[in-house]
Amino acid sequence: VASAVGLTLDGEVRLVDRDVEMGSAYVYRLEGEDGVVNETMAVVVPVTRAKLGQNYPNPFNPETRIEYWVAGGTDGSRSAVSLVIYDVRGARVRTLVSGEKASGRYAVNWDGRNDHGAPVSSGVYFYRMTARGFEDSRRMVLLK
Repeated sequence: VASAVGLTLDGEVRLVDRDVEMGSAYVYRLEGEDGVVNETMAVVVPVTRAKLGQNYPNPFNPETRIEYWVAGGTDGSRSAVSLVIYDVRGARVRTLVSGEKASGRYAVNWDGRNDHGAPVSSGVYFYRMTARGFEDSRRMVLLK
């Protein structure tokens, strides 16, 4: 972090943190020889664009985690979001998310079961997220 800290001509300390993630909160503390000089309150990085993360672990058995980000409107409005699992034929297997979400970072787990609660077979699956002005899909592998 020290390499990202600079001092302006008027004596103001500046920090540029290029490793922050949307929807995450950070606390920064400046320490000197005599102890803590300044500590920020939680700094929350706003979600400025929707994003769909790669599931982890991948391949998985018996469960995997999918992270996704929902962008907020300037008026604080919520967005309709869906996250659906499909098999290689394009048939819907499971709906993980369906509803209104506020701007932020979210995660959902999939236990390798379909909408009826039955375990699905090993293979390649796709998950697709749609939100206001956003669509993306990714591939995952279930190995039993």
